[in-house]
Amino acid sequence: MNMLTFDKTEIQKQTKPFIAEAVFAVETISSNRQSEKQIKAKQLLDRLFPLENGSHQDVTSYVIDYRHVLAFFKNGQHSGLQHPKQFVAYMGEKCDPDSILLRDGSGSHLEVMFGSHKGTGCVELVDIDDIQLETCTTFSQAPKDMTSDRSTLDESTAAMRHWISLVKGDEKGKPKACSEDKEFKAKSGEDYRLDYCYHL
Repeated sequence: MNMLTFDKTEIQKQTKPFIAEAVFAVETISSNRQSEKQIKAKQLLDRLFPLENGSHQDVTSYVIDYRHVLAFFKNGQHSGLQHPKQFVAYMGEKCDPDSILLRDGSGSHLEVMFGSHKGTGCVELVDIDDIQLETCTTFSQAPKDMTSDRSTLDESTAAMRHWISLVKGDEKGKPKACSEDKEFKAKSGEDYRLDYCYHL
């Protein structure tokens, strides 16, 4: 897989840890208050992945245009991200993606999953089905063959990737974690895999 380079200097530095900030923003809303969860989720996107113009609160659709994600509004206008390099991949069709994958300045991924269209015949605001945040657990792996010269040993670091689901919480409405391999289509058109287990 061709990993895309990421220019951290173009992204505003977050003053708080990515995961902690995101969970705090949404976890206080119980699962039976979905309209409020939608507002909080979109406020989270405005804070971490702002649009160049307008707010995620007012978006009616997201479309992949060449290597950019565009957000469309009810008045027909559209906007890209304030920092376009934050968009890295998507699932589904370019004209109607099932989800978009964003990446912040620290390299953490966030997947925004979209709900099904209401089919009312009117232009509706986008429903966010879920927001899943990447968090990783790392640990060192010592080579099994300890009889060889230590100077030739090359310790590697393994990691396990977890996804914290914010909008679709558990039965108490709290965020829940899951582990799975995910495969997206990078904005370059290549595969973009995020495996559950990987090596740093």
